[in-house]
Amino acid sequence: MAHVSFVLFPGFPMLAYALAREAIDIANRMAGQPLLGCDTRIPGHAAIKASNSAVMAPDRPDWDGAEAVDLVLVMSGDSLPKRIPNGFQAFLTQVDAAGGRLGGIATGTTILARLGHLDGRRAVVQRDALAIDETFPAVEVSDRPHVLDDRRLTIAGGVAAGDALCAWIAETTTPALAEEVARALSTGRLREPRPVAEERSETDDPVIAQMEAEMRAHLADPLSLADLADSLGLSRKALRGRCVRALGVKPSDHYLALRLKHGAELLRHTAMPVSEIARASGFETLAGFSRSVRNTLGVSPSAMRKMARAARMVQKYA
Repeated sequence: MAHVSFVLFPGFPMLAYALAREAIDIANRMAGQPLLGCDTRIPGHAAIKASNSAVMAPDRPDWDGAEAVDLVLVMSGDSLPKRIPNGFQAFLTQVDAAGGRLGGIATGTTILARLGHLDGRRAVVQRDALAIDETFPAVEVSDRPHVLDDRRLTIAGGVAAGDALCAWIAETTTPALAEEVARALSTGRLREPRPVAEERSETDDPVIAQMEAEMRAHLADPLSLADLADSLGLSRKALRGRCVRALGVKPSDHYLALRLKHGAELLRHTAMPVSEIARASGFETLAGFSRSVRNTLGVSPSAMRKMARAARMVQKYA
């Protein structure tokens, strides 16, 4: 049985974690046997909060069993840890020495780079993370959503985690099973990673383009408008005026639209529970998410998911 160990630091991206776990669970269900195992470890061995404030406790209170780990996925939030625990560092070294693969999601990649585990390799780095190419010149930065090589797996975050795990499953088990997992996640097929830059705003205003990039980077943990304006060097009033001129809507309305679009995509194209999709879209409650979807899109989340499934069935047998 291949084994994945998730190492979580405070503020880790819940969406990416949920998609990666879902891919593993689906693979086991479709195989009819436990082909893949996983556990969750947390430096400090105590419960922490994810990006959406959900509390996560570790499955294991130690760093034992490194020789049995086939893939480590390190995940962290925007605020990188000031200190990297010695036990965690030793765990990574032991997994690597035993032939396991080291991986990072979002700023988890930066942690691997700080420890020298990405030297001489291509790696993905979250767009709004530390300028890794300047700080770590030995790392070749890629703009792909994920990079899988013989000993490393680096992932930008978000929905790219699902595609990346499918690619790893194809290599670890069989391509046929990975295709089935991809279909169950409703990606339809294993997608070749495309540059993350394709998600950028179409506006000609560079400040509003940066605003939208910040919003996209914080869908699960929405920024306040005050923090957003401050990060752009503007007052809230100035940001509102600039956004209305560029996009025709207020920043708050555009932010909500992006979050709802993200939630709708997850409803249509993943098997995630609606409650998890609500949190991944920045809503504190399922009721609030359902109300916003219904008021804005005209249907309930469950109805949207049923319509998407029906459309896929029609396409399959057309």
